[in-house]
Amino acid sequence: MIRLISRASLARLAPCLLALAVGLFGLFSWSTGVRPAVAASPKAYVGLFGDNAVAVLDTGANRVLSTIPIPDGPHGMAVTPDGRRLYVSSDGASVVTIIDTATDQVAGSVEVGRAPHGLAITPDGRQVVATVFDDNQVALIDTATNRVAGQVAVPNPHNVAISPDGRLAYVAAQQQGATALAILDLASKAQVGSVPLDKTPRALSFSPDGKWVYFTQAGVDAIVVLDAASNQIVGQIPVGASPHYALFTPNGEHAVAVSQGTNELNVLAPATRTVSSVVAVGELPHWVATDGDGDTAYVTNETAGTVSVVDLDRGEVTATIPVGRAPRKIVVLPDAVYGSGASQPASAARPAMTEQPAPSASTAAAVRPAPAAQPAAALSASGSPTAQIAGLAFPPTISAAPGQTITWTNADAVPHTVTSADRAWDSGSLSRGQSFSVTLDQPGTYAYACQIHPFMRGTVVVGG
Repeated sequence: MIRLISRASLARLAPCLLALAVGLFGLFSWSTGVRPAVAASPKAYVGLFGDNAVAVLDTGANRVLSTIPIPDGPHGMAVTPDGRRLYVSSDGASVVTIIDTATDQVAGSVEVGRAPHGLAITPDGRQVVATVFDDNQVALIDTATNRVAGQVAVPNPHNVAISPDGRLAYVAAQQQGATALAILDLASKAQVGSVPLDKTPRALSFSPDGKWVYFTQAGVDAIVVLDAASNQIVGQIPVGASPHYALFTPNGEHAVAVSQGTNELNVLAPATRTVSSVVAVGELPHWVATDGDGDTAYVTNETAGTVSVVDLDRGEVTATIPVGRAPRKIVVLPDAVYGSGASQPASAARPAMTEQPAPSASTAAAVRPAPAAQPAAALSASGSPTAQIAGLAFPPTISAAPGQTITWTNADAVPHTVTSADRAWDSGSLSRGQSFSVTLDQPGTYAYACQIHPFMRGTVVVGG
């Protein structure tokens, strides 16, 4: 017998049928590994260093959706190529936290060692490279098990970039007296090369075709260009004071770089190694990410507590998003997760770049910046020691007599702290021109560092 369902009954059943359909589709998606397309703009994730949290941004509405608490000092960030998991390192702890981007909840963590800094993930998504600053090593995390599968010794590693073929990792080694780019083979889990540097490396990235590495150095107001085939420095692109991070757009036609001392985003033309435009952003820009098309850049402004949204074609800020205290790293989920955009898988062919020919090794050596003298301590009119903080460096050693007052003055365009190793004294953030003094009565050797730039270290020797 066939029974007809009344319109009223059908109306009552409609929500149940819809829920059943959604549930079956979700079950199909889970069992097949296919993630349903989301008709929304990609989310971005911002590490809030001052709030011990990660802010989740809706890049369509330019607003914060939620914040995710994580352990002390979110530093590095890396997202899997499928956009399902976000890895975040905690500078003040020993873990890398794993966030499920579907739920925006913490899904687990990995113990890696003291003070993990930068993170990068291989193009196939199988391995996360974590730099562990205080333990002088790089930890290699297997994303299938979320366990450390290997370690490589590197002195005070900071940020890291992985070659587009996934074979090599270039690591900024910041230990005083041993500053370099350490080159790691990820398959053999071993260091296979090094590019010695006269000044401390800060952040770095590869061009999409793997030919060039752009990196920054403390005290160099330019983006340094490295030929990845010869590992020779082949040029510089002058930008505003104290550049921190340069990033290529996905197709390699442009690059963008933040200058912390001038509060600017520089848009670079890699083909001519020039700056094509400059955009004013917020105070103390720290990091930059772009969308999959490379049309929009997102800049974190650490002091301002905001993210600047920059239209790269028009060269202007289109929105400023308050996000929280001390935003540093930022990543944008791949467009592929949302069923839109022009981003390609890591294995897809990239357009060739029309770079200038690399100079020969002899020419490359000629453009390597000459070593600069480190700041030196002096004496005030009263005979007390004074020291300038310049070029993102302290004087290596300051000598003082018991009871003398030592004064530091920040001559850099970016803020610093003067913080003793035992935290007995701390200047707090010193802007350009500001000073801090401490009087030490007991003989001994006192180590100190900058909390904002941990590679900046010095000692005060108080004589008996």
